[in-house]
Amino acid sequence: MDLIQVSQRRRFLGKVGAALCIFLFLAVADGLVALFRQPPNVLKVLPGESVEINGDVPGEINHLQELQHSSTTGGLTLAVQELHKGYFLGGAMWRGRLTVSPNLAPGEYLLTVSTKSLPRGQAQPFFRVLVFGSVQARLRSSTSLIQRHTGYSPWTVAAAFFPFILLVFGLVFLLSQRRETLLRQQGQAEIYRLVRDDTGWTIRFGLGAAQGLTPGVRLVILDEAGRTVGAAAVKEVGETDSWAVVSGDQEVKIGYLVSSR
Repeated sequence: MDLIQVSQRRRFLGKVGAALCIFLFLAVADGLVALFRQPPNVLKVLPGESVEINGDVPGEINHLQELQHSSTTGGLTLAVQELHKGYFLGGAMWRGRLTVSPNLAPGEYLLTVSTKSLPRGQAQPFFRVLVFGSVQARLRSSTSLIQRHTGYSPWTVAAAFFPFILLVFGLVFLLSQRRETLLRQQGQAEIYRLVRDDTGWTIRFGLGAAQGLTPGVRLVILDEAGRTVGAAAVKEVGETDSWAVVSGDQEVKIGYLVSSR
């Protein structure tokens, strides 16, 4: 590939990468919004389904047997499996599995989990169990736009975008390295740093002593279209990178080229 082809492909892949990053951000945002919009005590299930369930322990207990539960239907069966500490606040929690009867009619049911020692008058923790008649009906109730319209979790969609983003930007990096090599062969390099002072600009770019550059050499500044927009004088020379001074109010930007030929 020549310099024009490399530059075109790098520019195209950069746009693709930017678009993928936007889609990733939107998927993560959708997942976070859905997470905050759905209360943690709401369960959306189907008849015949069995799901994991977590809840706070009301009060203090020492054994699983001290927990008791009840529901507004006989079609919900809760099997408490263990006690554990909460991930964030470290409070006592229980973990179990809720099984829905295959014959349970769609609707809303309440499941209450309490302890025998809970003081009278204290509110009992409860779950709103929403039973749907079909997968499509449950999807239509999702607080996630992505899940509602595609059937996929926004977190799954975000995870799917991530390897493509890595691949695209990996290719952009390789093309950038190839472009830099081709530019140096032509005595050119991109400006990658600008410093403003009272007299003008000091610029840094990827040409140096290895390319025959010496202090005092005059360089031409080119814009993205290859038009000459100014000139610079080399100030400090390194092996592969150098500093140059651009006087006055000449137009100069990151990504412009300097040329020694």
